[in-house]
Amino acid sequence: MKKIIVICVFLFLMSCSIFSPQAKIEINIVGEKTSLENQILGNYEFIGKEKYLLVSVRTIPDDLNKISDKKKKSLLAYQNRLYNRDDYERFMDRNIIGELNTGYIDILNLDTIQDDKTMVDYVKRLVKEENRDRKIIFNRIINITEGLTLSDLNKVEQIFAKKFREEAKEGWMIEDTGGKWVKK
Repeated sequence: MKKIIVICVFLFLMSCSIFSPQAKIEINIVGEKTSLENQILGNYEFIGKEKYLLVSVRTIPDDLNKISDKKKKSLLAYQNRLYNRDDYERFMDRNIIGELNTGYIDILNLDTIQDDKTMVDYVKRLVKEENRDRKIIFNRIINITEGLTLSDLNKVEQIFAKKFREEAKEGWMIEDTGGKWVKK
């Protein structure tokens, strides 16, 4: 009788084991790129939190003098991106500008505003500022991320290009990894 119970238990367990064709096993391996992405994007969030140093009521000029020029420059670039965010979104909504697959933006179509020279100049200036600010932030991230050097700029740009594509709203123009412009 004991042998029959043991055999029944054994067969039951075998039917529930990983050898069962219905068993679904999912293994997620975190590779080097994913770890690097997490580290870089984490440092980007850190820069975003540090921007409050520049606008804090408690920050006095002596405190600002202790901040390195590279850090100040990246904080100001981060702030400027926030300041320009409304216009960036407005021009992305109208498909006047788009996200490149290099982590930067470009002008796609000025036809809808070509009669307004002031607006055309503003779009050009916005694109120039946004790309400058992104490059400053990318370089700062390289400086504060252990193991990265300026030769890793392309990796950082690719990670941010992916981030910006994922964050793009439906209807925005993005350049895919193959270089083709598509509407998200």
